[in-house]
Amino acid sequence: MFDFSFGELALLAVIALLVVGPERLPELARKAGRWYGALRRTVDNARSEVEQQLLLDELRQEARKLREYADTELLPADPTQAGTTPSDTARGDTVPKIGGETTPAEVGGAERRETASHSAQEHS
Repeated sequence: MFDFSFGELALLAVIALLVVGPERLPELARKAGRWYGALRRTVDNARSEVEQQLLLDELRQEARKLREYADTELLPADPTQAGTTPSDTARGDTVPKIGGETTPAEVGGAERRETASHSAQEHS
């Protein structure tokens, strides 16, 4: 924080000894140490808060990017056309059709229809 050489500190100590006197010098040194400690804690706290805010801003930007990606890439643009709601798609319950592919919901429906027709045939 402060860049003093040993010679500068020694000169400062001699001047303080002459001005203040040997009786009050230890008290003055303790006060100066307390002030320096308080100043250092204040600077460290301010630096820590600035770093936390910068990290928080970065995390918020990443979260915004992820939300935008999820909204544009993972969820359908118009859920009514795909026959699903965004929450259904996000959970993986159904997947909108791409080209002529079959969705998992249709596969499950076909399996249920086949099971129902087999059980109907067995009972007749």
